Amino acid sequence: MTAERSALVVEDDARTADLVSTILRLGGFTRVETSGTAREAEAHIREVTPDLVLVDLRLPDLDGVALIREARDAEFRNPILVITSVTSDEQVLAALGAGANGYLFKEDLDVRLGSALRELADGGLPLSAGAAQVVLRQIRPERAYGHRPHLTSREAAVLEHLATGASYAEIGRELEVGLNTVRTHIRSLYEKLGVENRAEAVNLAWNLSILRRED
Repeated sequence: MTAERSALVVEDDARTADLVSTILRLGGFTRVETSGTAREAEAHIREVTPDLVLVDLRLPDLDGVALIREARDAEFRNPILVITSVTSDEQVLAALGAGANGYLFKEDLDVRLGSALRELADGGLPLSAGAAQVVLRQIRPERAYGHRPHLTSREAAVLEHLATGASYAEIGRELEVGLNTVRTHIRSLYEKLGVENRAEAVNLAWNLSILRRED
């Protein structure tokens, strides 16, 4: 029997909430709840602990980044995916820094959300192209590598691709190496950072200044 999966959609626009809920059900989520306010969502997360939370950043009672931060502070460990029309560098970085596991623009939801769900299940960090570019602009290998932990140039390149949400196959094609070599670099990278998956690696990289804000 397939395990029941639950999701919470925190979105005050009914049309967007309906679209997201439909895609979630098609993606195998059997229980999908919606909330139009952050405070209502907080109570639901605390009482139900959904397997996935999708959060808009513009909510009527609280900024979505604050909701993400509060959920993480309350020991909520399941994936949180941002779904928003907010495209500013500052908000992308703030959401990821607060603990979001991905960042999708609303204009991409109908073509991107289905694959994003699969990426999250695999420990990935799904990003809209614009959000991925924000992340790329923050990676400063020449300033960050050589400090603790020391990453080789190839590990640095792998981290850069991981931050964009690229698959292992895509990384292999970009670096012109085989999948086994990609996996070897990723295992080494995770060991040096002391993490277990892509999302943890990218989030920790912010804290270690491997991912940096533009000056």
